[in-house]
Amino acid sequence: MKNRKCPSCGGEMELSFSDKCLVCPFCGTHIDAEITDDGNGALLDTKMFDILWDIKALKQYENVVTCLDSFCYCLNSLKNADSVAKYIRTALINEEDVASEGINQHRLDKIMPKIAELLDTDEHIIVYGDDGLFARGKCFFVVTDRRSIFIDGKKKCSLLHSDVTALRLAPNGGYPRWKVNNQDAQYISGIGAKYRLQGAVAALICLYAGQHSSEKIKLM
Repeated sequence: MKNRKCPSCGGEMELSFSDKCLVCPFCGTHIDAEITDDGNGALLDTKMFDILWDIKALKQYENVVTCLDSFCYCLNSLKNADSVAKYIRTALINEEDVASEGINQHRLDKIMPKIAELLDTDEHIIVYGDDGLFARGKCFFVVTDRRSIFIDGKKKCSLLHSDVTALRLAPNGGYPRWKVNNQDAQYISGIGAKYRLQGAVAALICLYAGQHSSEKIKLM
């Protein structure tokens, strides 16, 4: 199904696999659509993924569904890392809690001393999200065009996209959390309540990983 413009605000509408409709992420307009559910609830390319998740269990949580819809939209409609990266940067423009190069740059400037040694000179930061609700700059993740970085206090983890083999979507108290390679210390959180953005970041990691591997990525 091709995307279409929202009749209310003119924004680009996205497919919602859970509600089987088109939804506008800008104004919330819904239009019914015929979508065939193939059993994994996502219509994802089975040549790229081993889909191991329990879709019925995930659908119990509204915020998880929002995240999953965004993840599927990015993979099925945008399809490549460059397009998803642009989608993410567009989403960041009006957000204060997240950042990218040239967008809320002051946030990046504050955390750069902690991650500079982990980056290559020609590496570009796509998105930075801070999970330190009460102490900014203490617990956060950074996704670049080359790797994901996870900081928790003094603990630092740098994971190249080429080393990503699995993502686990785990409802954490009813809220989505993506564990990269199913490791508790390597996770993409819902930045504030931005679950649509969170799904897009997870999709971006999948697409970068797929560029480097002939093996299927496990979705758990």
